[in-house]
Amino acid sequence: MKNLTTFLYNLYGSENNAIKLCAYLYGLYAVFLLIECIDFLAMLHTPDPGTHPTYDIVHVAFFMVELIVFTALTLGLVMLLNTENKKPATVISLITLMTAGRAFLDYYLYWYSEPEVHFVPYIYKTSNDFSDFVRAVFLPAQLIAGLFCIWLWTGYSKRKKAENGILNTR
Repeated sequence: MKNLTTFLYNLYGSENNAIKLCAYLYGLYAVFLLIECIDFLAMLHTPDPGTHPTYDIVHVAFFMVELIVFTALTLGLVMLLNTENKKPATVISLITLMTAGRAFLDYYLYWYSEPEVHFVPYIYKTSNDFSDFVRAVFLPAQLIAGLFCIWLWTGYSKRKKAENGILNTR
């Protein structure tokens, strides 16, 4: 366990870098969703000659809602990153809540739908081959980065408690 914690700490450099990585992953995914929204709206506005879209504005609305959610999460992470004297319990709680919420959204939107389970959600369409690649990379990466961040901040919290215990016994 200690070797894994040391490895993760060396990988990230510090606990704040773990928060920064989460913010980057959520922010880049928000940028991707913005591009998808613009791409789908452009295809709705001027479809290719001889073709018609298999989606409508309702499908694009799902992208817009997800874009708003991820932009808000990114801004929340940036605010957390820039907060001085972060309390480890607060950081752990917030990142745990965000990671659990993201895991639920991934499950609900991408894996669970009636009557079968599949990866591409019924409410989404893909605008190009790059869309599937981005989702395949960013969805698990956000969850893994969140778990690593929780792990590092938990270790940081334990180190701080140990230091305070040592200081208080003197």
